[in-house]
Amino acid sequence: MSVRKQRDGGWVADVTVGVKWDGTRDRRTRLCRTRREAERAESAFRLERDGRQGRVTGRIAFGEFVEQLWWPSKAGLRRNSRDTYRQVLDARLLPAFREVDLGSINRLSIQRMILACPTRKSGQKAREVLSSVLGSAVEMGLIQVNPASFRYQYPARGERSQAGTGQGEVLGTFAEHSRYLRWLAETAPGSAEERMAVLGLCLGLRKGEVLGLDWERVDLVSRTAVIDREYTLGGGRAAMDDPKTERSLRRVPIPAYAAARMEAWGRGEGPVVEGPQGGRMNPHTASNRLRRLAQGTYPEGDPLPRVTLYTMRHSFATACIAAGVEVAKLSRWLGHCNVSTTYNMYVRPRLSDLADGAVPIIDDAMKDM
Repeated sequence: MSVRKQRDGGWVADVTVGVKWDGTRDRRTRLCRTRREAERAESAFRLERDGRQGRVTGRIAFGEFVEQLWWPSKAGLRRNSRDTYRQVLDARLLPAFREVDLGSINRLSIQRMILACPTRKSGQKAREVLSSVLGSAVEMGLIQVNPASFRYQYPARGERSQAGTGQGEVLGTFAEHSRYLRWLAETAPGSAEERMAVLGLCLGLRKGEVLGLDWERVDLVSRTAVIDREYTLGGGRAAMDDPKTERSLRRVPIPAYAAARMEAWGRGEGPVVEGPQGGRMNPHTASNRLRRLAQGTYPEGDPLPRVTLYTMRHSFATACIAAGVEVAKLSRWLGHCNVSTTYNMYVRPRLSDLADGAVPIIDDAMKDM
């Protein structure tokens, strides 16, 4: 029986969709709260089975496929990743393809959807999520080719600073870090703002790792910190989450300046960065406090850089590369799965830095020409 009631009152959908490589049955089961949910799950499994047997080719609407087959296959997603996918689907993909059969989504319709996005970044994100959805449809045998995997044109890239990421300003050298950190140590010692800056600029932690770090995971004797969880937003609330990847679970060194500042704060209990009322600081609150901080100026009158917890990590990576840290070691420090992520996504040399480092070499090599 494909749909049956369990002793605890719940329902289960159970359908054999095919045969595995070793000859055993490939079964799909899903626990549901109601019979209606179980029947919908059974229909989705039968559709997958029919697709594998060649009886169906894209004969399911995009919106129906997303809700009945794709979302259930993503049950293990982190909360913040699930929120990102949901935002892209609701804003870009479902309005464009909700009632369209999977097999009717083609390069032309995808290109139109991408060009309707307001920015290059939003167009790229929409294509990436669409590719994930259609890639699952290919794996299930519902369509033969993933048209979102092809190359597309994107909206023009918006104007932004060479030193920016679109989410704040990157400080590309340790000299810039030092100026910013010393100003905080003098004007707001021990504040949440200083603590976030030290953990972000000196340890290169992610936003969720900064807010999720507890004193119990800090060893100032060995000058190391264990990074094993994040405090992130998801589903409309903030909560602790597992590390982003297996490599994100790591022990990182604490540089001398950071260790000295943490000693000066005095070792406490619970979160290193506390909220206004005690306890752990909400990610929204953290972002707002750093945004207000950026409205100030240095004693010399220069405006403070508009850094965020997001760009602090980028700043750390960029400054490390500029100072000669090996990218392989930096990648392990940051908890990346591979070196290419570190270099392509987190290291952002500015035009002035490129000129200072490359132009003299080129000029010297061509001086006799």
